[in-house]
Amino acid sequence: MKCLAVNTATKVLSIAIVDGGKTLHLFETPEMRDQGNVLLGHIKSGLAENKISFSDLDLLAVVTGPGSFTGIRVGLATMRGIALAADKPLIGISSFEMFAAAEEDAVNIVAVESWREELYFAVLDGEGRSLIECMNETPDVFFKRFHHHLPTGRKIIISGDAKESAAALFPQAILKDKEANAADVARLAVRQFKKGAVLAKPIPYYLREADVTISRKTAHTLKAQED
Repeated sequence: MKCLAVNTATKVLSIAIVDGGKTLHLFETPEMRDQGNVLLGHIKSGLAENKISFSDLDLLAVVTGPGSFTGIRVGLATMRGIALAADKPLIGISSFEMFAAAEEDAVNIVAVESWREELYFAVLDGEGRSLIECMNETPDVFFKRFHHHLPTGRKIIISGDAKESAAALFPQAILKDKEANAADVARLAVRQFKKGAVLAKPIPYYLREADVTISRKTAHTLKAQED
């Protein structure tokens, strides 16, 4: 099953084409500017290099956030457009799912960059299920809230693109070595698709309010896209 996956929500823009257990294409860049103008070109280049057309794909996947507000919107708009034009199923994967480090009998803290003092936090069990409510808060506030829920004697794994910012509060924790990318997103999407995931139109997962007020016209346009 060929899957095209895109992550524009976090610190590294990532595009991957995966076929079964093989990664056919992986493009990554830390440059997040002008994504709306360059993303489709990067996608087309990856397909062309592998002599794949949109019609050859079986599945599409996109990271829905939390993360960069602009990146989330760009990724969703682009992949929705491709899905509509190519008549392909599209699955949304959250940043927390992408960065999750599921391990039996371990607690996984996922810390995602928000480009502010606060970070996006999730706490997952060994099967990827949330143990407490996901929040956007400073590491200190998160530690005070999470500390009361920490099971004794459990290994703690910290993952995510902001894991170093959270690690100082949990010196006993293990940092996940490998950073996740769009190839991981593609494999997650394929597994969900094969399990019969409900293919509702993916929507943004912001987890906090935007820092700016958008115009009524822009708000109406975004609402129409989500509907």
